[in-house]
Amino acid sequence: MPLLQLSPPDQVDLTWRIDAPVDRVWACLTRSDLLPQWLGRLTDGRVAAGAQFVIDHGEGHLCRSTTTGYVEAKSIALTWDFPREPQSAVSIALAAGSAGTELRLMHDALGPLTSSYRDGWCVHLSYLEAAALGIPLPLSLFWNLHGTIERLNARRPVG
Repeated sequence: MPLLQLSPPDQVDLTWRIDAPVDRVWACLTRSDLLPQWLGRLTDGRVAAGAQFVIDHGEGHLCRSTTTGYVEAKSIALTWDFPREPQSAVSIALAAGSAGTELRLMHDALGPLTSSYRDGWCVHLSYLEAAALGIPLPLSLFWNLHGTIERLNARRPVG
């Protein structure tokens, strides 16, 4: 099961197992040719230590980020700045395990958007997993999968 830990609705803290080596998962997190398979198209800059970059999440929805922490093939932290949303922060840590890579994603300072982002990150991590395995999912299914995860999480007991 890829999802190892799901946070409560008031926070985004997810742990995911990907049956691929850390180097492959890291490549999916940072390489401009692989980012569109799970997150969006890099339109400016690059994902690197201390860098600024812009990712188009589709239909011109641009997220501007600055890398605030970067340890090659281990962790990345960045600002997350979408128009009409509070600036927030994302951190991703990778660890090698017996079954591939364990990824922990935290997204802070989202306020009332937290639950929606938690569901969205579950979808993005599903796409990341598929990209790391070399079998990218069709982007046309993103919102269908998001709707399913949103409904499942709405039924999840709190506490």
